[in-house]
Order: sequence, then structure tokens, then C-alpha cells
Amino acid sequence: MGLRATANQTSLFTRCVAGLLACGMAPLCLASGRTKSWHKPTPANEPYERAVRLRTALEGKPTRERSLAEYKHVLSAFEQVVGRSPRSWAAPESLLAVAEIYQAMGREIDSKYFDSAISTYRRILKEYPAVRYHVDLLYTIGQIQRSDLGDLEAARQTFQELIKRYPRSGRARAAKQVVADIAEEEKMLAETFGPKAEPSSKLPQVVNVRHWNARNYTRVVIDVDDQVKYQDGRIANPDRIFFDLYNSRLASTLVGKSFDIEDGLLRRIRIAHNQIGVVRVVLEVNHAENYSVFSLPNPFRLVVDIYGKGETARAAMARKSSPKAAEQPSSTAGSRKATETAKLPEPVKPAAPNADGNRSLTRTLGLKIGRIVIDPGHGGHDTGTVGPTGLMEKDLVLDVSRRLGKLLEKKSAVEVVLTREEDTFVPLENRTAVANQSQADLFVSLHANSSPDQDARGVETYYLNFTDSKDALEVAARENAVSQKSIYELQDLVKRIAVNEKREESKELAKDLQTATFSNLAKSNRRLRNRGVKQAPFVVLIGANMPSVLSEISFLSNPHDEKLLKEPSYRQKVAAALYAGLAKYLGSLNSQNGNRQFPAVARSSTQ
Repeated sequence: MGLRATANQTSLFTRCVAGLLACGMAPLCLASGRTKSWHKPTPANEPYERAVRLRTALEGKPTRERSLAEYKHVLSAFEQVVGRSPRSWAAPESLLAVAEIYQAMGREIDSKYFDSAISTYRRILKEYPAVRYHVDLLYTIGQIQRSDLGDLEAARQTFQELIKRYPRSGRARAAKQVVADIAEEEKMLAETFGPKAEPSSKLPQVVNVRHWNARNYTRVVIDVDDQVKYQDGRIANPDRIFFDLYNSRLASTLVGKSFDIEDGLLRRIRIAHNQIGVVRVVLEVNHAENYSVFSLPNPFRLVVDIYGKGETARAAMARKSSPKAAEQPSSTAGSRKATETAKLPEPVKPAAPNADGNRSLTRTLGLKIGRIVIDPGHGGHDTGTVGPTGLMEKDLVLDVSRRLGKLLEKKSAVEVVLTREEDTFVPLENRTAVANQSQADLFVSLHANSSPDQDARGVETYYLNFTDSKDALEVAARENAVSQKSIYELQDLVKRIAVNEKREESKELAKDLQTATFSNLAKSNRRLRNRGVKQAPFVVLIGANMPSVLSEISFLSNPHDEKLLKEPSYRQKVAAALYAGLAKYLGSLNSQNGNRQFPAVARSSTQ
């Protein structure tokens, strides 16, 4: 769930106007400063209502799905209101909406639109001197100049202008503090980067904080527009986890923001400048057992996983779900005879050794599989690879995932969760968050392969590890593309791969899946090739708390295989082959029987 600040929302005044418009009323800002209510429509009402509806529809879409053309369409609608009725109450409100939209475009599309936002705010100040929120407009201009553009001198002049024009306002007191902070920031920059340092390019900006909250698991993602060094810690009474991001600054829309969360482990998020050049993000938590953090690149973000006492609770639920003890037989002769001839239950067998003849900790402890998360790769704007005649990977793997899920739930005792059930985009870090929050035992990500060589074909299965294989690295690079790597986080990522104690079970799961997938599909596709089990550093597998694999079910770039993959009957065979591999792995752990109860989990993804 994303946390978006005011620039992605309609202004409070605009929302009030929209509400009044629905009742046929709207406030009017007159030159005298008085406010009047209109009980019958003015010429500007209908175009303004239309513009507000367009803006509401645009801001209802995920940020990633908004196009430049859509932004410009909304801008044009508000500008038409100003052009038709420049002296109506709706004109300054429309310009205010235009400025806010430009501000959002500056963040999401191109920083050049920040200048357009400032120009529009200045236009309101000049052409509509009677509006009562001039002081707020000046303060917003100063924040954009300071936080979004990094122009400290321009920001200082704007805040000083505010102090001079509105010396008794509450904003003036805040502006004085900002001017003092700017002086300290310039001093810090000069000491760190030299006297000619350019703040806009030297200080990365914290642009967003997103969270996904549940009863026993929470993931928080802190988005920064460039790499930063950070330090984390935990403080009790009240319990809170904090992150200090050094040599960074807050986006103007996040300054002083806090977000209250209704329930779950996470209670509140607070964001502020802890000191000049240091952004502190505080996560107030409730009954959190522990937490972990790792970073991902381009765009740089910190991914924080917070854990409750879920494992303990889950074990208790498993005990409660065990079958009731059989009723004692009666004392009649017939009952005694029936008891004597009843088939005795087979003794419980330990988990089988893995293919290398060893027993991992999972097998030694007799741990079972009760819930599997299936991850259909790509989705939404991320189509994945596209076949010669247009079959898209995102559609193919979603269909196969659904079929596999139905087979697992019908033929085994496990519960299935999909990271997405529709054609929606799910960030890579959110996919393992689904698995962690679901308390899953296995994570299986499904993809279709691609190659410049149209003759390339076959199935292959990956688990998380290092490799020097050129082919494996090429596949990983393609699947990691939406994650967008950088160099700074490399050391952190290497650590997480190296200490992954689930690697041995992931390797075993990959072997079972690969063997079954190839042997079953080869019956219907004699040209199929067994490309084997491989290892590679896939971002989608990093952060999973359970054995996890990535299966490339075929080469979608191969014309023959694409034709097969278009057929529902063949897709069902792919799902059945994958099920056979999972069933073999479940059998090796003695997890085919003994259905367990788990907390209810939403079967869809959340960004």
C-alpha cells in the first residue's frame, strides 16, 4: 500500500469545492475578501466539475500507470476554466489544481515541471491578490525550491519574502526556522563537498514511504532517488524502529509527515529531518518480535521486514488442527472383533534424505509444507517476453499459475496463495512480501524464457545462488530488469544470498520440479530440451523466508513452443507437470497428508 503525500491528492479547498458542487453550491473568492455562496450554477461550474472529475480519475490510477498525455489532458481542462471565466471563484482554484498537478509531474515524470508549478503558484499570487491562502502558496514555493530543486538561495529568498509580507503568521515562524536550517545545510554541504557543491545533485531525496501491514508481518519500503548510507536501530517504551538516512533530504511533500495505521504490527510512520542532511524514518510498532532490512537499487529503496510472533502462533494452530483421537470401542464382542481386525495405521516415516544423501535441518526437524505461494511473473505494464505472434509472458504464466493452484488445492493438503490473480504489476520486493506475510513454506515463481536464437527451447529451473554461467546471468538480468540494479547495494545483496539457509532445500525443490516438468512435457513435445537446474541471483527470490525457486516453463521466443503454449490443453499439461514436481518434493518431506489450519490470507497482491 503506497503512502502518497498531498501533491497526489486534491487540495483540501478543492475537495470542499467538489463536495459543494455536488450540492449545487460553491464558495466565491471576491476582491473584497468576502465569501459568498451561489445557489444556482455559474458558467464556470460545469467545466470545473468536469476538470475535477478528470483529476479524480487520474489520481485514482496507480502512479506508474499515469501517462504524460493524461496529465496534460487534466491540465487543459482546468486551464479552460480559467480562460472562460477568469474572474469567477473557480479560476484561482483551477490554477491551484494546475500547480499541484505540475508538482506531481515534477516528481513522477520530469523535474522541469517543478518550474511550471512555481510559475503557476506565482500567477495566483499576482492575479488573485484577494485569495486567503497566499502565505501557504509562498511556503509551498519555498519548499519546492529547497527540497525538490535543491536551490537553497532561491528558497531562502522566498521564505524571507514570506516573513516580510506576513510577519505575524504561523508560517512566518516556520519560515524563520527553515532559513536557519538552510544556512546550516549550506555549511554542511561546503564542509562535505567543498564550497562549490550543488545541493540538487549532491543530496539524494526521500520521495516516498510505502507499507503493507498485517497481523504478524509487515513490509515497509522507503524510496530514495539515489543511493544513501543508513543506520537502523530500535528503542523501547514505546517500541519503535528507526532509520537514519545520511546526506539526504526529504521531498517537500513529506516534510513533517506522519501516517497512522489502523491495525497490525505497524502503528505509525513518522518522517522528518533528524538534523541537517539526515532524514529519520520512525516505525512505531506493536508486539514486533524482530525485523530485518535490505536495500535494492535503481531506484534505491530500503526494504524493511517486521515480524510478529507468527511462527509461534502458527505452531499452536497446527497442534489444534490435528485429527481428534479415535473414539474408544465399546465393550461388546462385535466391537472387540472389529477392533482386532481393523488395519493398523502405518508408522510415521522420517523425511527422506535429499538427492545428495544428506538431511537438511528442515528434514531433520520433520518440518512440513502447508502453504505454497505461486508467483506469476511480470504483470500490468511489465509484459515480460513476447512471442513471435504476440503471446505475452505475463498472460501465459498467470493462466498456468491459476491451473497449478487448482491442482494443488484439489490433489494435496496444501493451501495456495497467488501473488497476483489479475493483470496487475507487482514490484519484485512485494512478491516475497506476499510469501512472508502468508507464512508460506514454499515460493515458486513462474516465467517463460526468451532468446535471440528462435531455435532455443527447453525448460530450466533456478534457485538463488551465485553463478558464473553466462546464460544464467543473462536470464537473471532479464528477469531482474524491473528491479533496476546499482552498485552501492551489491554488498548487502551478496550477504543475503550467502547466508540463505534455505538454499539446500531450494536446490532440492528445483531438482524435483525440473525432472518432473521435463519428463512430463517431453511426452507431448518431443523437441523439448532439458536445460537442467541452475543457480542465479534473482531479485524476486531475495528476501523470501522459505525455500524458493524460479521456473522457466518454455522459450516463448520459439515459434513452435509459442504455438503449443497458446493451447489451453498444453497449458494444463504444463501445470500438471509442475504439480508432479511439487508432489514429489512434498512426498520427500512426508507433507502430502495432514491438512493444517492457517490464518486467512488474501489471495491477491498489494503494492
